[in-house]
Amino acid sequence: MKRNIIFLLLSVSALSTFAQSYKMVIRVNEGAMQGNEDNIISIPVDDIKEVTFEEVESIPESSTPITFQIEDYIAVPTRAIATTTSALTNRKYGVFGCYNNGEPINPSKVVANLINNQELKYIDGSWTYSPIVYWPEKNESSNYASFFAYSPYSENGNNEYVKVSSSSTPVIEYESTDPMNDAGDLLYGNSLNTTQDNNNGCVNIQSRHALAKLNLYAVGTNFESETKITIESITISGKIPNIGSFNLYSQQWENRSTDVQTYKLEGNTLSPELRDAGDKSAANQPVGVQTVSKQIGISPFLFIPTEGEQEITVTVKYYVTTDDPNLSSGYSRIHNVITKRINLKLEKSYEYDLKIILGLTSVKLDITSSVWGDSNNISF
Repeated sequence: MKRNIIFLLLSVSALSTFAQSYKMVIRVNEGAMQGNEDNIISIPVDDIKEVTFEEVESIPESSTPITFQIEDYIAVPTRAIATTTSALTNRKYGVFGCYNNGEPINPSKVVANLINNQELKYIDGSWTYSPIVYWPEKNESSNYASFFAYSPYSENGNNEYVKVSSSSTPVIEYESTDPMNDAGDLLYGNSLNTTQDNNNGCVNIQSRHALAKLNLYAVGTNFESETKITIESITISGKIPNIGSFNLYSQQWENRSTDVQTYKLEGNTLSPELRDAGDKSAANQPVGVQTVSKQIGISPFLFIPTEGEQEITVTVKYYVTTDDPNLSSGYSRIHNVITKRINLKLEKSYEYDLKIILGLTSVKLDITSSVWGDSNNISF
């Protein structure tokens, strides 16, 4: 009968703050190994060729814990203190920590060897994680480490929007499954080349938006009080990426999709004030489009930024309803379908206000942009 020997996959180290770690390496002759639960591998004794202990990277620890403070991004430098809002603290972050032997981070080798996709959440007034990691120990006064954070947190790729690279690099894969859901608002931040001497070992990270925010507004020109303009649907189409990689170190988007995407606002995704109520008189329609801008969707769109300027097609279907006692029905209904095109470059951390100007028989488009990320502007 062939005898087996059981190995638990453990690392071995001396009990010291400056301990060197080793891993057990078992080399076997050609043949299959039987894997079991709980990290146990059963290997026939006769198949074992060599057993050695090899040194692995070990980062000596100090007694100072690494702590974190996530803050809102302040777009324009002011004397105001960076804030932590409820919109921020209700989120969970994933954190990476990179250590280059105490030297400034090496752009050609950014590896999460200190902290790798650790969940960070706000509990009882502070950002917490477990198990605690301690600052590296080094004799020189300059002992740098770099940290990267993102939200929503993805544990083992279980988040519907985010998947984390398996290569221990701070790169995430993002898919826009629902661009009108602010839960998918991709936040990120970093702290490069900081030390435990800064803020008593606390790493401050300011959140920024990795996506672009597109707000749709409707505004009407002057028309008679008996007339109401109500919206049936608005469709946006163009090469707006729905999949891409975001590098937390370079803070750049990579490998973005280039297929044409189509997004439609209709029914319950339209603002109740603007949503057409069906074949009814103007008096029985909602408020409708006014001379003051009103947001069209119940939420803005959150998009992966485009690579350069893209042509965006906007199709508007709307009704012009006018009450007229001289008509047998008491009102008239005109259905308009108008398509317009606009060239647009969506950039990360920017929000865009696309104003759709509706007339009785015409549509015009006007767009403005601004930095998305003023204090207290993490969510809508």
